[in-house]
Amino acid sequence: MRISRLMFLSLGVLLWFGAARLWAQEDETPTQKQYREDYEQYQKIQAVKDPTGRVDELLKFIQERPKSQLLKNVSADFLFMLQDLVKQNKWDTLVAWAGRFIKLQPRIGETYYYLGQALDSLKKSEDAMVALAKCYILKNPGSDRAKLYLDSIYKRSHQGKTDGLDTMIQKIRSEIGG
Repeated sequence: MRISRLMFLSLGVLLWFGAARLWAQEDETPTQKQYREDYEQYQKIQAVKDPTGRVDELLKFIQERPKSQLLKNVSADFLFMLQDLVKQNKWDTLVAWAGRFIKLQPRIGETYYYLGQALDSLKKSEDAMVALAKCYILKNPGSDRAKLYLDSIYKRSHQGKTDGLDTMIQKIRSEIGG
């Protein structure tokens, strides 16, 4: 059987690209290798369509790779998933997922905003206020919005007044070191 020139050329190109990739991997620094591995793992997570499975994989990534350069991307992806739960009014699921995330990344304030929103919707005002205060204290893009929401809930449960709110915030600030 004769191998056509085109097939022979195609085979040569494939072998060359394969060798070039292998050679490039051998020249990687440890940092580049770790980034590549993290990136490949994150791409696999992105392909997971089931929300619960994807959350599990994102949390596993955070737990196993706490110093990854992609941690901000993974965290942002997780926050988008929480945002989707808000749109769907899936408050119990949001509380569970946010709790798991907070155990691994307790200093990401936006998580507390979504948690506060869910807790308020579940009629757990005291817990919602604590979560919103944490969001406010951990300065982030949602801090101002969290403060307004916190004021609203506090007034609702304190006859329209904010007396004592600053004390509550100070107490929470000292607990989390913000």
